[in-house]
Amino acid sequence: MKLSNPEGASMSKNKFVGVAYWTLSTPREDWLAEALKVLRVLEMAGLATVVNHCLPAGDQMTVVFGDEQFTLLVNNRQGRGVVRASPSAGCFVLCLVALRKALGDISVVTDSQQTVSARPRQSDPLYSSDWLRIAPVAQQLGLICDEAFVARHSSVFTNVF
Repeated sequence: MKLSNPEGASMSKNKFVGVAYWTLSTPREDWLAEALKVLRVLEMAGLATVVNHCLPAGDQMTVVFGDEQFTLLVNNRQGRGVVRASPSAGCFVLCLVALRKALGDISVVTDSQQTVSARPRQSDPLYSSDWLRIAPVAQQLGLICDEAFVARHSSVFTNVF
């Protein structure tokens, strides 16, 4: 028997609808506390609010960009979640990438099961639609060089081969 989709909508084989998803498995008891330290730079720069909550279901970190809230729930040193499509989704994906770079134990993949690169690029579909919002977050998290670095090393960046 063949199943059809009369509305013509695509039927994804994935169990979620989002731009990326993450999984965490860590031996460290303090992983979320350390994650809070990594992301605190966004709060100091005024780009996001980062809060840690102790809940009955586990420890939860909430990252807020403007009106959008993203959460990481970690229970018994395990966690997983979906990054739903939204204007700030790329910013949260950068947070996950920064956590992977700084702490390890977390994987971040796209809807097509590709590992999200540790080097954000403007041409990447995750970031291309809103690079002006993405770039400052990536700079604060140390994922791309900032303007001060480029100015200090301008001879390298302006050299044409």
